[in-house]
Amino acid sequence: MEHNVCAVIITFRPVPEHLENALKARNQVQKLVVVDNGSSGQALAPFRAAAQEGKFHLIENGENLGIAAALNTGIRWAKSQGCEWVILFDQDSTVTDGLIEKLLSAYDSSPDREHIGTIVPTYIDRVSLNEMPVEFSKTGQILTVSTSSSLIPQSVFERCGYFREDFVIDQIDYEFCLRIVAAGYRIVQSKDAKLMHSLGERKEYGVGGRHLLVSTHHNAKRRYYIIRNRVILLKLFWNKFPSYCFNLFTLTWKDTIKILLVEKDKWQKLKNTCKGLIDGLLGRMGKRVEL
Repeated sequence: MEHNVCAVIITFRPVPEHLENALKARNQVQKLVVVDNGSSGQALAPFRAAAQEGKFHLIENGENLGIAAALNTGIRWAKSQGCEWVILFDQDSTVTDGLIEKLLSAYDSSPDREHIGTIVPTYIDRVSLNEMPVEFSKTGQILTVSTSSSLIPQSVFERCGYFREDFVIDQIDYEFCLRIVAAGYRIVQSKDAKLMHSLGERKEYGVGGRHLLVSTHHNAKRRYYIIRNRVILLKLFWNKFPSYCFNLFTLTWKDTIKILLVEKDKWQKLKNTCKGLIDGLLGRMGKRVEL
């Protein structure tokens, strides 16, 4: 079965390695659009040159509008080009050979394709090389996955809407996943397709060879959006996904304790945690902390 796929890659202060990743994706799709969030001319120079050579379409936002807005810009461009599918990538995700073909194979082999909202690969942590888990419900249904390498039909956006731009960054993928699952779609993971990925600057801590905890070390600005948007998720989905929301609530407290124990810049992070909590409770959305 033929599928018309457009890859959407979001860049922010990219390095040459990120261009290499983009070109690896280009070889596997019909079209590629790179959406940049306010990078310098120097950083964008190789991307502009590649775009002029016709390797992909480049959209420059001129400022950092957030990941959600950039993703939506790319998805709408893909739709204007007649692409029925989009596959979304972070700039630093390493695209493996045959990735998109394997994702589409998982779709084609499914008996209920009309209910598939997203197809994702198996995520491999690029540091530990271990498989990264996804969030399941008690019934075995996948609830949330990362944005990077999500293959999504345009029809899902038409029915359920685009990514929430007032989230700006963080939790936008989880909110979208929960929204489409609540609408009756399934998230499918391919065991054959692999993606090298990472979350934050993860560090493990232990004593005497005994593992105790892992902390992500997200910066203070990110900490604001993580907390605020998690509060919104809890408010939106507590009734529909109570177990997931309870785990998210517990995770948030654990993250705060980890900041106190092992992370740098802890007081600014705690300050932004409190600010995010208050703004989430009051529904103050949008870009309230500069990125």
